[in-house]
Amino acid sequence: MFDKIKEIAQSWIIASNPTVRQKELAQQRYNICVGCKYYGEARPITGEEYCIDCLCPLDKKVFSPKIDACPRHFWLQIEEEYFKEKNTKTLL
Repeated sequence: MFDKIKEIAQSWIIASNPTVRQKELAQQRYNICVGCKYYGEARPITGEEYCIDCLCPLDKKVFSPKIDACPRHFWLQIEEEYFKEKNTKTLL
């Protein structure tokens, strides 16, 4: 449980001031989400985009520092390619 809270907090922090690399990966993740059957276009009250599966707001979820943070593993392929290309294993 603590790990999930930590991931959420880090996502919000990263989203508030992302690096160029973090923005690139977030955009790639977001592009996958928009075409996904679990994409929630707008929450009833806040109007924010969200994942119907995990209920996370997409504007923060895409900045998760965790690799394979998508509950359906839809981000894994681009993350593997991204980290191979960038020759790194961390988002931070």
